[in-house]
Amino acid sequence: MSVLSCRPVPPANDSLPIELVELKERVEALPPKVRAELGPTVEEVLEQARFRGRILSVARDALEQLRLDLEMARFDLDATRRERETLRQLLNNQR
Repeated sequence: MSVLSCRPVPPANDSLPIELVELKERVEALPPKVRAELGPTVEEVLEQARFRGRILSVARDALEQLRLDLEMARFDLDATRRERETLRQLLNNQR
C-alpha cells in the first residue's frame, strides 16, 4: 500500500536553518587562513543539517502514509462489518 511521494526537492539553503546559513556567510567573510581552518567544519555541519532534514522529511512522509493506510483499513473494516450484518439479517429472514 506504499506510494512514493513526488514532492519537489527544495533548494539546499531552504532546508537549512537560517542561523547555519548566516554562519557559513560569516565564515566566508573571514580571512583566508581562518576560513581554511573553519570552512571544512562548517561544511560538515551544513551537510549534517541537510541529512537530518532529509531524514525528517522521510519520517513525515512515512507517518503520512501510515495514517492514510490506517484510515483505509478502518474504512474496509467498517464496510466488512456492514456487509456481515446485512448477510446475517438475510440469513435470519430466510429461516
